[in-house]
Amino acid sequence: MSNPIQHAVVIGAGIGGLSAAISLRKIGLHVTVCEASAEDAPAGTGITQPQNTFKVLKDLGIYEECLREGIQLDSMQILSREGRVLLEVNQKFLNEDLPGRNSIWRSSLNQILLSTALSLGVNVQWDRKLKAYEESDTGVTIYFEDDQILHTDLLVGFDGIRSRVRNIMLGREVTSRYLGMGSWRVPIEFPVGTLTTTSYMLLNGSSKVGIFPLTATTGYLFILKPVAEDYWDPKEQRYETVRAMLDPFQWKPDFLRSCFQPDSPILFNMIREVVLEEKWFSQRVVIGGDAAHASAPNLAQGAAMAMEDAIVLAEEIARGNSLTDALEAYYDRRYLRASEIQRLSAELLEGEMSGKDNQQTIIQQCDALLEEAY
Repeated sequence: MSNPIQHAVVIGAGIGGLSAAISLRKIGLHVTVCEASAEDAPAGTGITQPQNTFKVLKDLGIYEECLREGIQLDSMQILSREGRVLLEVNQKFLNEDLPGRNSIWRSSLNQILLSTALSLGVNVQWDRKLKAYEESDTGVTIYFEDDQILHTDLLVGFDGIRSRVRNIMLGREVTSRYLGMGSWRVPIEFPVGTLTTTSYMLLNGSSKVGIFPLTATTGYLFILKPVAEDYWDPKEQRYETVRAMLDPFQWKPDFLRSCFQPDSPILFNMIREVVLEEKWFSQRVVIGGDAAHASAPNLAQGAAMAMEDAIVLAEEIARGNSLTDALEAYYDRRYLRASEIQRLSAELLEGEMSGKDNQQTIIQQCDALLEEAY
C-alpha cells in the first residue's frame, strides 16, 4: 500500500467499533479503541442476529461463542392482537442447514467482542470523549476532552447516530430524521418452556410488540408506537406506560402482565435515521455503522450492517492499494447495500404506521438482497 498505515484509532466500543478493531488488528494494524462511556455502562437489552450475520461472526472468530451464549430461533410469528397468526417467517432464510436467527443479550455480545479484541492485543480505553481532530497528509492528531492527545495513521468512527467523528469530518452538524415512532425495550423473565424457538410480533393498528427469548428463561420485549417528535416518557412512568400499551393484547395476557416488574430497567428512545449525501470518508478518516447509515430497527439489520462495514473496511485496506483507494472501495461496496436496507427498514416502519399490508413483500425483498454476501 502506498501511504502505508500501521496504526488505527477507533472511536466507539460498541458492536461496530469492536468489530472494526478486531478486523483491523487481524490484518496487522496496531489498534486503539476510545470509548466515551465508562467500562461498566449499561449495554441495553437483547439483539437478534439474522443468518446473514453468521458469516461476519465467523470472520471475526466468534460464531460458536455467540451461539453458545444465545438461543437460536427457527421462526417468527406475526400475530393480531388477539393472537391470530397473520404470517409465519422462516428465520433460516439463507440456509436451512444452519441455525435460525441467533438471539443474544447485547451485554453478552459486547463482552465476547471485547474479550476477542483484548486477546488480539487491541488497546481499549474508556471514558475517552473525542473533542476534535486534525487531519494531514501524514496522519491524524486526535484531541480528547481530558486533554489527552493521540496520533494515528487512520481514524475510524463507529461512534453512533450522534457521531462526533462524522460531524467534524463533514464540517456540519448532521441532523437525524425522525421516523414517527417511539421505542420501548424491556428485559423479561418467564418460566422454562414458556418461549422456545419462536419469536413473536403482535400488531395493534400502528403499534407493534416484539417478544424474543434470549435464554430459556429470559428475553426482551419491545414496543414500537407512533408518538409526537417532542414526546418523552419519564423513567418513573415507564412501567405504567408499557403496561397500558400492552393492555389491548389478548395473546398470552398472563405472560404479558407478569414477565416484567415495576423496577425493570425499561429503555426508551425515538426511532431516527441518518441519510448522508456525502461520502463516508476523507483523506485519513472513515465512518461506519450508525454514524454512516442509522436506520429503523424493523428488519433487525442495524448491528449486522455495522459489523459488515467493519469486515469490508479491513478487507479493502488489506488489499494493498493506497489508503485513498481502499476507503473509496470500502464506500463503494457498502453504500448501496446499507442504503437499500435502510430504505426497506423505513418503508416497513411507514407501512406499519399507515396500516399497509406490505410486511411479507418487504421481508422477501430484504432476504433476497441479503442472499448476496457482503
